[in-house]
Amino acid sequence: MGRHSIKKKIKICVIGSSRATYGYKRNILKILSKDKNFDLKFIVTGMHLSRKHGYSIKDIVNDKIPIYGKINTNFESDDEKKHIYSLSKEMNKLSFFFSKIKPDLLLVTGDRAEMFIAAITAAYMKIAVAHIQSGDLSGHIDGSVRHAITKISHLHFASCEDSKKRVLKLGEESWRVYNTGAPQIDDFNKPIKINFKDFNKKYKIKLEKKFVIIMQHPVLYDNVNSGHQIEQTLKAVEKFSFQKIIIYPNIDTGNNKIIKIIDKYKNQNNFIIFKNLKRDHFIFLLKNAEILIGNSSCGILEAASFKLPVINIGNRQKGRLQSKNILNAGYSSKEIMKAIKIIYKSKKYKKDLRKCKNLYGDGKSSERIVRILKKIRFNKSLLDKTNSY
Repeated sequence: MGRHSIKKKIKICVIGSSRATYGYKRNILKILSKDKNFDLKFIVTGMHLSRKHGYSIKDIVNDKIPIYGKINTNFESDDEKKHIYSLSKEMNKLSFFFSKIKPDLLLVTGDRAEMFIAAITAAYMKIAVAHIQSGDLSGHIDGSVRHAITKISHLHFASCEDSKKRVLKLGEESWRVYNTGAPQIDDFNKPIKINFKDFNKKYKIKLEKKFVIIMQHPVLYDNVNSGHQIEQTLKAVEKFSFQKIIIYPNIDTGNNKIIKIIDKYKNQNNFIIFKNLKRDHFIFLLKNAEILIGNSSCGILEAASFKLPVINIGNRQKGRLQSKNILNAGYSSKEIMKAIKIIYKSKKYKKDLRKCKNLYGDGKSSERIVRILKKIRFNKSLLDKTNSY
């Protein structure tokens, strides 16, 4: 009798760089860490290691996701040259980790610079790259970076049919492209265990039942104006009686200008400021908020699950498929105030909001992605891309 062959585990390396993209990966990481078919190596970098932005690595530890390594890049300066140097540090350290791990696959998400660096490092080390949320559109450098990651990657997990078609138009072979939906929506299928009393006790605040969330990030090509832009947003909401929850921006250049303005509101009535929030607590806020204001992808991808009104400011999310809960506005306080009034007074908007559906998936994306990864053959054919146009 011959011996039974032992199936080789798939070595999969996943990069985590920000609290937002951790939402993409959270459920995937939980599945991979428990599945005997995979040998998971999770590497943490970027915003997760910034104490100035809430040190969100602690949320990963609380979720009991095993961390293989850390790359502290100190992404905290508004200086573009220092930001590029930080990315070069990431590439250097990743090459060391990849040489040691020898992964079959690198899993990256979205459109952040840290993900682009990880993807290009892996590709040149003959490691297959899978890209979650290929094909989405967004404004400024993010949109360019996302499509660049798509062209580097070997597998594409699109968030909707519109994005899948866009990836195919970029010349990617059809067998590499899947419409899996957006995995961050998977969290919304689960019951929310926290309530107002628990939340207030946890953070030692007095959050009332009528509040708005403000999340505004810098935009590279206009980051010199990021302080003025958040100032306009806060000037608009100041005039309303509801409570204002402000969440710190990401670590892109221009974030310090935003933080400087936000910090002026620390001791003002009706303003509550968070550097970071646990994923479950953030979902609690999304479910109960009156409005989400800013330029976060959360407004486009996640808020529709709760029929949450969103005022999307500027062009950071330009071109993305939008549900009926979105109102687009410029950076001026007058435009933002006008949008707030529409949300509260417009019968047409309220009617559209009732019909609002999330266009980015069914809440089963993480399981779908893992099932696909199990079926992939990690061989030369996967790495050898044919780009047809």
